[in-house]
Amino acid sequence: MQIYDDKKKRIGTLTGFKGRAITKTLDSGDKELSFEYPANGAMVDLLKEEYYIRTKEDEFVLKAVEAGEQCNKYTATLNVEELEGQSFPYGFASQEQTIKACLTFAFEGTGWTVGTCTVTKRRTIDIEEATTAWNVLQSCLSTYRCECEIDTLQKRINLYAQIGRDRGCYFMEGLNLRKLTATSDTYEFYTRIIPIGKDGITIEWLHGKEYLENYQYSSKVKTYTWKDERYTNTTSLMEDAEAKLEELSKPYKVYAADVVDLAKANPEYKNILDFGIGDTVMMVSKHPRMREKQRIVKIVEYPETPEKNTVELSNTTKTFAEVQKTETELAKTEAISIANSTTKKVLQDYSTTIEIETKITASKESIELGVKETLKSYVTTTTYEAGIEVLSTEISSKVAEDDFGTLITQNARNVKIAWNKNSEYIQFEGTGITLYNGTIDDNQKRTVFNYSGEHFYRDGYYIGKIGTNSMKDNESQKGLVFDLENQAAYMTWAYKKTSNADVYTMKWAFCSQQCGSYEANMLHAGADIDMHYFKIKNVSWEGGGITATMEFVQVLEVDSDGNIKRWGSNGKMQFKNGILIDLTYYNK
Repeated sequence: MQIYDDKKKRIGTLTGFKGRAITKTLDSGDKELSFEYPANGAMVDLLKEEYYIRTKEDEFVLKAVEAGEQCNKYTATLNVEELEGQSFPYGFASQEQTIKACLTFAFEGTGWTVGTCTVTKRRTIDIEEATTAWNVLQSCLSTYRCECEIDTLQKRINLYAQIGRDRGCYFMEGLNLRKLTATSDTYEFYTRIIPIGKDGITIEWLHGKEYLENYQYSSKVKTYTWKDERYTNTTSLMEDAEAKLEELSKPYKVYAADVVDLAKANPEYKNILDFGIGDTVMMVSKHPRMREKQRIVKIVEYPETPEKNTVELSNTTKTFAEVQKTETELAKTEAISIANSTTKKVLQDYSTTIEIETKITASKESIELGVKETLKSYVTTTTYEAGIEVLSTEISSKVAEDDFGTLITQNARNVKIAWNKNSEYIQFEGTGITLYNGTIDDNQKRTVFNYSGEHFYRDGYYIGKIGTNSMKDNESQKGLVFDLENQAAYMTWAYKKTSNADVYTMKWAFCSQQCGSYEANMLHAGADIDMHYFKIKNVSWEGGGITATMEFVQVLEVDSDGNIKRWGSNGKMQFKNGILIDLTYYNK
């Protein structure tokens, strides 16, 4: 493990530690590192809080040191400082966007990006109170019902509908399962759900009735009313209600297993007993008696002693208690939203400057207006307007210079969100403008304009760009570039031969792949080329070209008997790369 100080300067390589454990959690994508190191070890003074520890896979921030007589215990968390430091003091909103667009928006300026993303559904994220980019990510994982991998070395978040797979791995007593503890309950068990979205929308017009049912475990009718103001799209509401009911309509089960990681201890078992976070494994046990498949939702790995590894398995990654907590948070947020919208409506009638002054501090315990102290007693519009005159004199002192800039940024963010919500062709995404073919979907993305040029896409593939660049070994040499990506098949200049033609005919093309009769890695002409007497240099012909000089006797006259009467002795033909460049001959 490499140690870096708080300025990211490498200061040493840590050896002599013991008991290293890495805890991986599925629902958040987070990891935790812990280990012990001798209290009198040579590098103990380098292991300080807020210093960094880097492994082959991740970078961690040292957060806790527990001093001991013989050994100190250290705990470190994944380094997501840029995401935790990206603050949204007035909340965050992304309405009916893909998770990739939402998080790209949230990550602006952090250095983090969204990498692989297989989640295409659209959902709304609306956080009314102060939050961070890290909290937005966690909210997205819950709302979009997806999972992530966090790459701290590349500062990249990869998003999947579900991480892991069924490799055919199994945990079996007498082989790799030492101990299994099972817990199950139906305290929060429902077979019917009534989903309600924003402004009371239901699924009745889409589904024919206002509720969904799932009797996979029991025929009992137990109804749960699920209200979530983030949903404005009926299809999305119904999809997520079905997923939620799939979990609620069966007993909640969780298993704690002590397993021997034979795949890591012995390469012989790698292909049959290897497992990872999110994988589905078959559990076979006599005590308790069971044989069923469950997903791994938590792993504690001991890299130096894999036989100590433990895993936690469950039939769901989110308990209903967490779902209920979400509902409670939404209820509080709804109350805050109502107060905010009421206040903003009155203030907008006063002056455009008031938009800047309307800074509302809302907590879960109380809803407090921070515009002016006297407004806490606001009861009616008349009472409120009476305070405007006093309020106007306080604006300059109330809005500090830093707040002003932040509020203007928030207004620009709202404009961006509003535009994206209402256009199916043009979207402000990341650091540029994206054009779509009528549907906001990666397969319909066509063009992106950003600081590096104009980028082109087709059917989910990045084709290439037109932009500027510089020579690799001489950055002073700048130029205009037409860049074709490796996965693209061709670049061409084409012509529509007739006004009603349904195709364009290639006239000059480069093909990176076999394109019909056009071979790969070649330039192809579809018309005659007039060089206007300019030279073609350094030519090589297919099959090679001869470079040679041939001297010959040229026959000038033959008599009637076939005998040569007259000839030239110094004829010469000189070829270079197959081209005749010199000729000596005689006129008859």
